[in-house]
Amino acid sequence: MGGIPGTLGKVRFLSSIHSSAEGYQHWGLERTYGKESAQTAMRKAHTEAFLAELSMPVSQLWKELTSVAESEGVEPAKYAQSLLDLIGNVPDELGGGSEKHYQYVVRSLSFLAQTHGSAIRPAA
Repeated sequence: MGGIPGTLGKVRFLSSIHSSAEGYQHWGLERTYGKESAQTAMRKAHTEAFLAELSMPVSQLWKELTSVAESEGVEPAKYAQSLLDLIGNVPDELGGGSEKHYQYVVRSLSFLAQTHGSAIRPAA
């Protein structure tokens, strides 16, 4: 997980390889450590990243979103959309976090990204 930038990136990655029906799909980890160990590690990492995201101020998450979007060469709105596309793929174990809180955070970031250009007006 060290190679994935930011908390949003970690949650996004783990959400993208997660299916509630089949668990996590990561061929390399399964091949190296076995399916059960890989599933346990990914489940734990997803819960930890999910909780870390929920505990961060939205302003910090916004800075992270814009930074990662820039490094990936995409607009913040497009990166935010990729988060929205995975909004239902929360960890199986929420660790005390809330799916509604998570949805609120992701939707807030998406709204900020959509209105970013129009919300900033130069001083008169």
